[in-house]
Amino acid sequence: MINLYIEQAIAYMLKILKSRKEVTFYKDEFNAIKHGDYFDFISLIGEPIPFIVSWRNGTTMMEDNIKKDDIDFVGLLKAGPSIKKFYELCKITYGYIQDPDLSDEDFYNVATFEIALRMHANNNNLLNERETLEKVIDKLCEFKNISESDRNQLHQGRKFGNMIKQHKMHFDSWHEGLTEFNKAFEIIQNNKLTII
Repeated sequence: MINLYIEQAIAYMLKILKSRKEVTFYKDEFNAIKHGDYFDFISLIGEPIPFIVSWRNGTTMMEDNIKKDDIDFVGLLKAGPSIKKFYELCKITYGYIQDPDLSDEDFYNVATFEIALRMHANNNNLLNERETLEKVIDKLCEFKNISESDRNQLHQGRKFGNMIKQHKMHFDSWHEGLTEFNKAFEIIQNNKLTII
């Protein structure tokens, strides 16, 4: 898997949310990055887009702007400088956060889980704008012929992410939730649904 700033930024954002710190100042940025809306995110942060050469419909293109219809990986690359700036702003605003229940790797994996599922669903043109992760999982599992039991386990992983973001205890403990999440994360790895 590729180490992208977006994973670090969302992992840190999840730590902020779990710690119950106030996020109203960066609410729009958090929402855009959470939902993979790189077009809006770049507009909000405003960093320049790096030079990229892409292959689209049999044509090589040099691109220096973001398009609504960019596939997610291209959007991620274009958003890189804005994501880096956002991550640095968040670190300045919120500082170091030590979580008593989850490791940094756990937060990173939860961030990667949602990004990867959304990316694969978007890249296969399965989604409407701002689709819920529940629908992302259902549509992607149907498209990839993933078994019902694995689909249910992916929803357990989704519920664990929601437990972090929404402060609703979907499991009896953080340990139980993490165990269920790790099973879901293994499913995306086994089905080659990771970012790279």
